[in-house]
Amino acid sequence: MTRELLARAPLENVSLPEIASRSDVARSTVYTIFGSREGLMVALAEDLLERGGFARIGQALRGPDVVRAFEISMDVAMELYSQEEPVGQALLSLAAVDRDASSAAARLNFGRAQGMRRLAERMHEQGVLRDDVTVEEAADILWVITSFETYAQLRRGRNLTPTQVGERLLGMTRRTLYRETGDGRRETGSGK
Repeated sequence: MTRELLARAPLENVSLPEIASRSDVARSTVYTIFGSREGLMVALAEDLLERGGFARIGQALRGPDVVRAFEISMDVAMELYSQEEPVGQALLSLAAVDRDASSAAARLNFGRAQGMRRLAERMHEQGVLRDDVTVEEAADILWVITSFETYAQLRRGRNLTPTQVGERLLGMTRRTLYRETGDGRRETGSGK
C-alpha cells in the first residue's frame, strides 16, 4: 500500500495512520512490524531493491572485462530503474523534505559509492582509464552516471526512453573516462 500511496502523490506526507487504514490493519501492527515510519520507509526501499532485482547489477559488474561488465550493468540498471521509476522517483523527491524518506533514499544508494570506487580501480588496473583521470575522479563520475537521479533527469527532463538514457550515459562514460586506442577509438576491452 505504501508503494501505491507514494507513486500516486509523491510529495504528499504519507502517514502511518493512512497506510494502516488503507492496509486494513491497526496502526499498532505497522509499528510492531516496522518500528516507526522511518522503518517502514527503509523497508520500502529494501523491497524496491529486491523487487527490482538490483543484485543483478552487482553480478554484472563482476564480469572479467570491466568495460563489458559496466555496459551490461548499465543495461540492467536502465531496465530496473524504468520498472521501479514511480516509487524510486517518489522516494527521492520526498527525501528532500522528509527525514524518514531521506533514510530510505540513503538505503537505495547504500554501497554504490564504494562499488563505483572498486569499478574505477578495476578500470585503472585493466588500463581503460585515460591518463588524465584519477581513480578518485573516475569513481565520482561513475557515481553520478549510475545514480537514479541522473537517470530520472534524462528520462523526464529530456523525455528519453530508458534505452536512450542508457546510451547517453554510456557515451558520457566513454568520452570522459576511457583512453583512446591507437586508431582514435575509445577503449572497449581489457588491457591497453
